[in-house]
Amino acid sequence: MNIKNVVFDVGDVLVSFRYRDYMKDLGFREDVVDFLSENMVLTEFWHELDLGTRTEKEAPMFFTEKYPQYKEEISSFWKNIDDIVWEYDYAAPLIKSIKDRGYGVYILSNYPEELSKLHWKRFKFLGYTDGHIISAFEKITKPDAAIYRLLESRFGIELSESLFIDDRMVNIDGARAVGMQAILFEGYEKLKNELVKLNIL
Repeated sequence: MNIKNVVFDVGDVLVSFRYRDYMKDLGFREDVVDFLSENMVLTEFWHELDLGTRTEKEAPMFFTEKYPQYKEEISSFWKNIDDIVWEYDYAAPLIKSIKDRGYGVYILSNYPEELSKLHWKRFKFLGYTDGHIISAFEKITKPDAAIYRLLESRFGIELSESLFIDDRMVNIDGARAVGMQAILFEGYEKLKNELVKLNIL
């Protein structure tokens, strides 16, 4: 297995996409958290944010029109959205360790444009990477083959020499379909053990 590059997903791999805890921090009742999780976060609209065909500015009005009974909660959610993600403590040291061993390290993330501008400037792990691709800027999302191939064309790497790490099996399958090696992320300790077996750590 000739691996020269390691490519990471971001959400729920290097940062916690903590939308439920975030809503609880804002004081939302459990039933409201359940409703807005299902009907706002885990929806086609959020996928369209990742795809760059919708904007975060549209979101409050869009969801308030659909669910006027939650107008205050929806407004609060989108006003305070800085805290919807937290970087995992292990993220920067992990990326640095891989980089220090001579591997290229890249980021491939489905992420909304405005949220990336808000969040990514504070992610410490980015300082140890060789490049990143954010779906909303490219108008392509994983698992579309085109977004994996963009890594190859933009950064001059070989997909067959690259290991991809993601928490969603559909994205792992997409990576394997274009010739990448891949690991499904199921927790930091398990990933670390896998990387040790591959002599990457």
